[in-house]
Amino acid sequence: MVRSVSGRLNLDIRHDAQIAVMRTALQILHQAWPAVASDSRVTRSSNEDDITNILRRRMSDVKRTMTPPPDMRFERESQSDAAEDKMDVGLIDIMVCYTWNEETYFVIECKRIWSTDNTLALKYVRKGTNRFASGKYSAGHAFGAMVGYVLCGDTDRCVERVRAVLAKEPVAGTGYDAQHGWQIQSDLIPNVGAASTRHLQASYSNAIELIHTFVHVS
Repeated sequence: MVRSVSGRLNLDIRHDAQIAVMRTALQILHQAWPAVASDSRVTRSSNEDDITNILRRRMSDVKRTMTPPPDMRFERESQSDAAEDKMDVGLIDIMVCYTWNEETYFVIECKRIWSTDNTLALKYVRKGTNRFASGKYSAGHAFGAMVGYVLCGDTDRCVERVRAVLAKEPVAGTGYDAQHGWQIQSDLIPNVGAASTRHLQASYSNAIELIHTFVHVS
């Protein structure tokens, strides 16, 4: 069995500290989103990378306005350390670094979704949640996050499509814990809707909790 250096490091970090990092980062993301959504370069036809480039910069802007600014930085397209023969390398959309140890971080993965498009929902799972389950992203970590760029204005139907695809995809790839299921987390981020799922990282004997949250692209 492959041992996770980052997993051992995270065992030395208090669980509530990891929760605090996750909550702060996602709260900053939602505070930054109005500026992203109002940017003329962000439209329903924009690709994920262009949207996320702007999002990362606006998150840094929000962080600088806070007193005191949180001790974290947002890095764009950092390369995963877990190279696997069966998967492409994959670049992390937004890596939240909150210590000087390069193996301690929080990953935010962003995907476009549409309520009537199974192709995008499949990508959300296969190129998003599955990368956490494989340990390509956040091996041995307690948390990761998925952000859905809602293109159709109907968050509820987008969520249902993602949930349906996640439940139908092979567990060998998703690591999906059906008993935990898709749990609504109404109090996780102030004034923001979120949900959580749990995924087994079999190669690391670890279960990671993914926080799913959604923003609208008009």
